[in-house]
Amino acid sequence: MTPDPPTLLGCSSVIFLLLGVHFILSELSGRRWSRVVWYAAPFLLASVSGLFFIFPTLLPGLWGLRVGALFMVMAYGAAWQAMRVMLGCQPQLLILLSACGASFMLSVLAGPTGLIHVISTGCRLGIIAAFHAFAARDLQKHVRIRTPARRSLLRLLRIYAGFHLLLMPFVLWMPAPLGAAPATVWAVTTYNFLAVIEVALFALAMIAIPWEQLAFRQEELILQDPLSGGSNRRAFQAWLGDDGKICAHEALLMVDIDHFKSINDAYGHAVGDQIIAAMGRVCTEILYPPTILFRVGGDEFVVVFQCGSLDEMLATAQRLRKAFSTETRMIGGATLSIGAALCSGRGIPRTELLAQADSALYTAKQAGRNRVVHAPWDDRTGPVQTVLHAGGTGHLPGKYS
Repeated sequence: MTPDPPTLLGCSSVIFLLLGVHFILSELSGRRWSRVVWYAAPFLLASVSGLFFIFPTLLPGLWGLRVGALFMVMAYGAAWQAMRVMLGCQPQLLILLSACGASFMLSVLAGPTGLIHVISTGCRLGIIAAFHAFAARDLQKHVRIRTPARRSLLRLLRIYAGFHLLLMPFVLWMPAPLGAAPATVWAVTTYNFLAVIEVALFALAMIAIPWEQLAFRQEELILQDPLSGGSNRRAFQAWLGDDGKICAHEALLMVDIDHFKSINDAYGHAVGDQIIAAMGRVCTEILYPPTILFRVGGDEFVVVFQCGSLDEMLATAQRLRKAFSTETRMIGGATLSIGAALCSGRGIPRTELLAQADSALYTAKQAGRNRVVHAPWDDRTGPVQTVLHAGGTGHLPGKYS
């Protein structure tokens, strides 16, 4: 049975219309007034475009097809704008209207055949490809959270951008709506099928991405420490079990706020909270991503960062200790004891790296606090602790339990 293009286009238009109504109702029910128009526009414009292609005689001459093509280009552009609104970006109406206007003017100048008709068709395909490419760029650039729906939509946009670009060199020979040659049933069926698939997947992604982002943010809040702004103990346990529990070229600082209980007793818990928050601020100011701050106890922290040498790790630990003392001078004068451990290039379990830093922290406390103790690993003799503090540098040999 030969497919009937008007019937296919009619079914597609109904699908597009229903999707547009769905987004209108869903956004109105959530009182998201600013998103109603943008979320529904791509589907409603596509539905109107299908109507003019089904009944081109609604307007005299070629005007029905021209207006139908205009609404089709506008639908693709509106889909790009809807995605920008979803990402929290401002719509780019000037680009949208300029591109659609240029496409429409060329179609007005073109006849049913001829050079201008070929140029007009190629321009329309190029504009649609550009809308896809712009949408893919914005999705890649503006979304920090990498969710499955986002990755699927990014892949979809790139595929369809490439598809329309691939049609452009063959526009003279491909039948409409794939090119400028006279329309055939298979071309109309193919383009209609691809359009329905894209619209359906785009609509699913527009529904799924906000929910996935919300779930991701909730998970982040569950793993975040509200006072320091870093991660909490649950996140730290997950980090220990990640990447096969093996570290490589990582430095781990086990940090303890000296006499924190006495500060709380003397100045109150409000001051204690300020000191915890100061730890988070100092780490943000002097350490660079991908540094991770974990609060693993009331006054205990773990700082993890990529590090290539012992000197770099010691300099970072000393910077942290001094900056924290300066930051808290006016709110209790707290200091830090730091146990540092550096993972060798051969890689060791993260739990072993933690044990080394924890043992070094114990030595720092025993040696008088307000200092950095490091235990570089020697394959022949084991760890040898190095003590750094404001008054100088010393060496303490030792073994870890």
